[in-house]
Amino acid sequence: MSGLDLSCNKLTGEIPEELGLLTQIRVLNLSHNVLTGPIPVKLSNLTNIESLDLSSNHLTGKVPPELTKLNSLSSFNVSFNNLSGKLPEINDCTV
Repeated sequence: MSGLDLSCNKLTGEIPEELGLLTQIRVLNLSHNVLTGPIPVKLSNLTNIESLDLSSNHLTGKVPPELTKLNSLSSFNVSFNNLSGKLPEINDCTV
């Protein structure tokens, strides 16, 4: 499976940590639901992810700094949530 689109499904509750087990997934879209709670740190296990959309939910807390380890991630959207704090800094070592 290369992608999982569960957007606009009125999903409730917290994002299941088990989604972090989908290590080969490239696209995960959970936008436009009613998800609550923090962004699971286990999403940092998605080493092949290219696009992660968690926008338009009711997520709280901070964006886990561990997500900066996702080197393939080119699209990351957490807009329209109740997140706090600054986004983690990405250390780009390319010259």
